[in-house]
Amino acid sequence: MKKIGLLISVFTLVLFSCNKEEEITCQSDFDKKAMLANYSNSLIIPRYETLEKNLTSLYTKINVFISSNSLSDFNALNASFDSTYLSWQGVSYFQFVPAETYVIKSVFNIFPVDTTKINNNISSGSYILGSASNTDAIGLPALDYLLHKGSSETLSFNYFTGTNSANKKQYLLDLVNQLSSTLSSVLNQWNTSYKSIFNNSDGTSQGSSLSNIVNALNLDFEKFIRDGKVGVPLGVRSLGTPLPEKSEAYFGGKSTELCKESILKLKSYFKGGSGQGLDDYLIQLDAKHGSQLLATKINNQFDLIISKINALSSPIAEEVIANQANVQDLYDEMQRMVVLLKVDLSSALSILITYQDNDGD
Repeated sequence: MKKIGLLISVFTLVLFSCNKEEEITCQSDFDKKAMLANYSNSLIIPRYETLEKNLTSLYTKINVFISSNSLSDFNALNASFDSTYLSWQGVSYFQFVPAETYVIKSVFNIFPVDTTKINNNISSGSYILGSASNTDAIGLPALDYLLHKGSSETLSFNYFTGTNSANKKQYLLDLVNQLSSTLSSVLNQWNTSYKSIFNNSDGTSQGSSLSNIVNALNLDFEKFIRDGKVGVPLGVRSLGTPLPEKSEAYFGGKSTELCKESILKLKSYFKGGSGQGLDDYLIQLDAKHGSQLLATKINNQFDLIISKINALSSPIAEEVIANQANVQDLYDEMQRMVVLLKVDLSSALSILITYQDNDGD
């Protein structure tokens, strides 16, 4: 019996060693530096540059509107704003190093906004947008509020022709200037020093590029997409009471469109665009979810989430009241994706999730 036990122990040790050796070989065969270079050169920097281009156009459109004071130029300004808000969706989950240094998410997209604070800033004409007290009075949500003050484009336009019109228009310019300045600092750090650091940090420990990608992706999806865009308006955090006014782009009614864009861009990011991405790395590792390749499972889940968004015919703020079941279906599929990304993906890539989750999910 002792000999049999010894043979079993040796066999187990050999089998374990072979599996570990195969895993190491798989990981060494995959060129992580090439994947990281693809992320920085083909996805992260180009998406930041697209956002920068849209912000420049938005600033120009504001100045044209200020000069002409015409409804047609106001409508052109709104179209430019929509493009800018959409382009933000593709960079929201780049929250590491440069983005953290310049707190870009807090500058760009903290919602809901404090409308009283915005109105007081405009009335006084005296404010410091970069102060902590104004975090909820700036960014794209503040622009959304100001550009959609009325129930129609004409009424919204009229807001800028009444009392304090000069202050209102100046606030638009100051908001976009702050966005542009913050983005310029982030992009400059990528283009000067950080890109090389990012491309060459190909380990899996905390602070490595892969760890940063996976942690930032998870945090953004769990807290800002699942919760921020869907769960909070649905009432998941308020004992089932819907809070439509807390939805993204509440005033312009673009929440569903922005939510869909965020998922489309996130799926593309996961796949590495047209180059090597996280999905290729998972395939190389032969990572599975049950009997299915994990990469395939995650891609299919993205598609399922998109189908649930497509089932919403109105802004999320309206759907949480009129079609709560459809929004709940969307939230449930997003919750399933949280497990795939936070547990399966991180485990397969040997990445430790380092941010704190205190809501019991």
